[in-house]
Formats: sequence, structure tokens, C-alpha cells
Amino acid sequence: MLTAYIDESLRRRPHDDSVYAMAAAIIDSADHEAVRADLESPRLGKSPRLHWREESRARQLVISRAITLMPLKSLVTIHMFDRGVSYEGARRLCLERLLYELDQEGVGLATIESRSAKMDHLDLLLVMGIRKAKFLSDEIRVVWQYPDREPLLWAADAVAGAVTWWLDGQPDGFNVLVEHTRLVCTN
Repeated sequence: MLTAYIDESLRRRPHDDSVYAMAAAIIDSADHEAVRADLESPRLGKSPRLHWREESRARQLVISRAITLMPLKSLVTIHMFDRGVSYEGARRLCLERLLYELDQEGVGLATIESRSAKMDHLDLLLVMGIRKAKFLSDEIRVVWQYPDREPLLWAADAVAGAVTWWLDGQPDGFNVLVEHTRLVCTN
């Protein structure tokens, strides 16, 4: 079964539109354990997880290269927005389109990085609404998980971070990942 692990990245740019990206690392469930082990290997010391924005540029390149060797592909939805659009509005647009695209690709389970019970509930309301509108089938199950409990979310974090940094003029990480990543703009 194809599964997707989803995380987001936001770059607020005071002199230009801000960038919101939501990435899915798409992995066959048969490869979960191998990919988890591969994601654990670049983790340093006692750090509980990999987190793109906390890594140095050199480490970001190491992580990007490691991801390209894993049996996964990435799908990223992007929304450029000005101060008139809220962060949550950008998130909803990206999540709706991302889930639609994953559903079309035959993904059976989508795991979204949990933010909090209250925020996850807002995501759940969106999922219920797009199912009711027939924009999303009942074939894809959506759940939430914390990144310290699920290393597969780290790949999505790295891809989302690489995309927003690329759009902010720091392309190194994304340049490594570009051949394994499909971008979809929501604008």
C-alpha cells in the first residue's frame, strides 16, 4: 500500500509574498522500516529528530542526498500569499490540494504531522468537508502523528523546508531533491 507522510514549511518574507509549502513523502508500506532506519542515520547525537530549519546548510545537503537514495518520492503543494491571507488559510489550500493529489495517486494512508489536538481538529474538519464535497474519496485514510514518534515525517519536513528555502533564494537542498519531487502550485 502506498502511504504518505506530510509536513509543512512556512517562510514569512517581509518585503514579498510569504511562502507556504506542504510536502508528502510517498512510500510503499513495505519500505517503512528501511526508510525509518535510513532517516535515523543522519540524526546527530541526542537530537530527538531531524528538523530542516535547525540543521546547518552542510547538514541539509547531507539529509537531501540521503533522501534521494531512499525508496520514496515527494509531492509538494505551494501557496504564495500576501498579508491578506492567513497562515491557516494557506495551510487549508495546500492540504486540500495535496490530499486530492495523493488520493489520485492511489495513496491509502496519509499521516500528517500533529500540531496539537485543537489544530488537528481543524484539519479533520477540512478533510470531512472535502470528502462531503466529493473532492476526496473514502479510499484514503488520514491520521495525525507527532514527529518524535514517526521518523517518516522527517523526510516530508526536509522536502518542505528545501522547497520554501529554494523559493527564498537558498536553492542548495532543493537542487539535490528536484528530480524526486513534483511541485503543484495552489495559486
